[in-house]
Amino acid sequence: MTVFKGFMTITKRNLNILFLYIAIFLAICFAIQKMDVQNTAKSYSMESLDIAVIDRDGGELAKGMASYLEQYHTIKDMPDDKSVIQDRLFYREVNYVVTIPKDFESRCLNGTETLPVIKVPGSTTGYYVDQQIDTFLNNVRVLTASGFSLPEAIAEVKENAKEPADITLIDKNGHGGRRTMYSFMYQYMPYILLSILCYSLTYIMIAFNKPDVKRRMLCSAVSGKRQNAQLILGYAVIGLAVWVLCNMLPVLMYGKEFLKDPHLPHYLFNSFLLMLVSLSISFLVGSLVRKEEMISAVVNVVSLGLSFISGVLVSLEVLSKGIKTVARFLPIYWYETGNNLIANNHTFSSTQLKSLYTGYVIQILFALAFLFIALVIIHNRRQSAN
Repeated sequence: MTVFKGFMTITKRNLNILFLYIAIFLAICFAIQKMDVQNTAKSYSMESLDIAVIDRDGGELAKGMASYLEQYHTIKDMPDDKSVIQDRLFYREVNYVVTIPKDFESRCLNGTETLPVIKVPGSTTGYYVDQQIDTFLNNVRVLTASGFSLPEAIAEVKENAKEPADITLIDKNGHGGRRTMYSFMYQYMPYILLSILCYSLTYIMIAFNKPDVKRRMLCSAVSGKRQNAQLILGYAVIGLAVWVLCNMLPVLMYGKEFLKDPHLPHYLFNSFLLMLVSLSISFLVGSLVRKEEMISAVVNVVSLGLSFISGVLVSLEVLSKGIKTVARFLPIYWYETGNNLIANNHTFSSTQLKSLYTGYVIQILFALAFLFIALVIIHNRRQSAN
């Protein structure tokens, strides 16, 4: 087992890389968990903005709309001066400015004229206020058409606005409709597995491909088949060790919640296939890279590139259609598709199971394809060297 011992010796020298990426992995998970808690608290609550209402009408409808908006937002005093308005918006002292023109009732309520508004450029919060103004005017319009007087209609709209909406999440995944924290750990796992395996195994392949080392191995009493078998064993041991370590993290952090998840076998199997894909990619990278100085650059391009395109560091829901089309030709995309199915559903339909198993098969085929390409490259190099 001389070759295997040498394999493990080189691995021990690179344990600092392993611990570094595990620390990065945990930092990402903790950050995402904190962000998720904050976003969950804000997702279904009203946003309050700093806005300004410039009233040039002074009528009952104008005052009623300003009072209606004040239920949701903080209304700031603002002079009717264009330069002052632009300055306040530039320095984000206000997010939205609406101007109520003269004859507001006849022009906007009974007519079709829209209110002049100024928003922070590139901000989406302005559409939120637009919707509230439209809601107010439409409700007042309906009520006055139904026989209510204008003061009664305004009072009724303001009173109805005070009633909070009841929100109930649809529990599709058995966790109250919210995605579990450990599912995020599995979302970011490709980056960690790719980085650790590509770094460590590429260093090892470069070490074993050095001319002096190769000559010594050829002159040794250990046959070529046994040497290759020991190298394969070394790859398998490192791959399994990293896989077990990554899967132990959600167990240690979330305990029974994770262990009682009905989809635990799917999480483990999907991540196991990811480990095989990562091993094959690292073997391909190791067959291409010949200098240690190039490892960092190549591994960063591979791990970060695949992670950004395939839905690891940026969720698939956010990616554009064009990027998703490109990502379908990459194995990590199919891992993330499966992970999303596992995380977002308590039970699988026949169509979802078909998609999940299709992703499993595609990952296996990608692993075999990368392995085949790497073997072809190694074979051609040996022929050219001879």
